[in-house]
Amino acid sequence: MYEESVFELIYRLSRLPLSVYTEEWELRSYFGAGKNTETAYDSQIFRQMQQCLGEKKTEQAVLSYHEQVPIGLYGCRSGGRIYILGPFCYGPLNTVEAGRFVRRNKLGDYPACRMEDARNVIWFLLHGGENETEWARESGQMQAQAYDVTKRESVTEEVRQMEVFQKNHTYQEEERLYRCIREGNVAYLEQHVDDIELPHPILLEDVKKNEEYMAVTGISLAARAAVEGGISSKEAFLYNDLYLKRIAACRNIQEIHRINGECYLQFACLVRDRKRQETSLNRHVEECKKAIVARRFEQITIDELAKEVGISKEYLQKLFKQHEGISITAYMIDKKLEAACNMLIFSDRKISEIADYLHFGSVSHFSLVFKRKKGQSPKEYRSKYQRTAY
Repeated sequence: MYEESVFELIYRLSRLPLSVYTEEWELRSYFGAGKNTETAYDSQIFRQMQQCLGEKKTEQAVLSYHEQVPIGLYGCRSGGRIYILGPFCYGPLNTVEAGRFVRRNKLGDYPACRMEDARNVIWFLLHGGENETEWARESGQMQAQAYDVTKRESVTEEVRQMEVFQKNHTYQEEERLYRCIREGNVAYLEQHVDDIELPHPILLEDVKKNEEYMAVTGISLAARAAVEGGISSKEAFLYNDLYLKRIAACRNIQEIHRINGECYLQFACLVRDRKRQETSLNRHVEECKKAIVARRFEQITIDELAKEVGISKEYLQKLFKQHEGISITAYMIDKKLEAACNMLIFSDRKISEIADYLHFGSVSHFSLVFKRKKGQSPKEYRSKYQRTAY
C-alpha cells in the first residue's frame, strides 16, 4: 500500500504516466495515461522497450518515437519490478515533420513532461530506497559504483541528444565515407560534397571547439583510410599534420567544415593517383624522368634520352605524352624551373648566371619561359621569396 502511494505521488508531482510490471511483464499497476497500447505505434514502441529491458543486460532504456518527434518512453528495472514512464511529450509538436508523423500514425495527445523530471524519477526508482553505502558495498565497492555511473551517464547523454534533436552518424555512413577514400573515389565525393560532413551531436558549450574536435577525429580517420588505400604512412601523416594546422587556424565553423571537406577529397585524390600510378607506370618513361632530373643542369637532347632509355626517339615521345600528359620538352623545362626557383630563393647567383647554368641560351629566353610558367619574372620571384637567413 505504501508503494502504491509513492507511485501515485510521483505521478501527481511529475505528471509522468507510470506503469509497474513484474519480471514476466505482468501489469501490476499504472498511473496516468494507461498501458502504452492506445495505438498500434504505441504498442510497437512498447515492444521495443520490452526487448531492451527484457534481455536483462541493461537496467534502464529510453526510446524516442522518431528522431524529429519529441515523444518517447523511459524504462528501468529494479527490485524485481519493471517501471515504464510514458509515453510522454518532452518538446514542441508544432513542426511540420512532427505533425505529419502524428497524423500518419494516428497518435493521440500525450502529457507534456520535462525529460529532466523523467531522469529524476528513474533515478529514484533505481536507487531512492537504498542506502548508498550498502549499495556500493553490495555492488562491488567503488569499481561497480563507477561502472553504474558510466551507464547512467550514457543514458543521460542519449536523452540530452534526443531533447535537442541531435544525432550521431551511423557506422554505415562513416564506413561509406572512408571507403570512398580507401578506393580513391574522388568522383563520388565531389558529387556528394554536401554529404561529406557526417552528422554529430554538439557535446561542448563552445560550438567552435566542438567542431574542431570532430574535424580532428575525422581527419585522423581519413589519413588511416588513405594508408589502407595504398599511400605511404609517411605521406598520409604529413598531410594529416598539415590539415590539422589548417583546422587550428580556422576563424569560424564554416571554415572548419570547408577544410574538413577539402581534406577528405585530398586523401581520396592521393589514393586515386597512387592506384593510377600502379596500373600505368611505364619502365621507359620512368627511366626517362629519372635521367631528366639527374641531368637537369646539363644540356640534354631527346635523342640522348632515347639512346639512354634504349628505344627510338619517336616511340619515347609517344609513350611519355601518353603516360605523363605533357611532352618531354615541357617536362624538362619544368624540372629546370624547379631548380631555378631554388637557386633564386637560396642563392645569391645573378639571374644571368642561373640562366646560363641551366642552359637556357639567354637571359631573355629564361625570363620569358619563367614568367610564362610562374606568372612573374625571376627578379620578382626572388624579391618575394628569397631567404636572407637560414
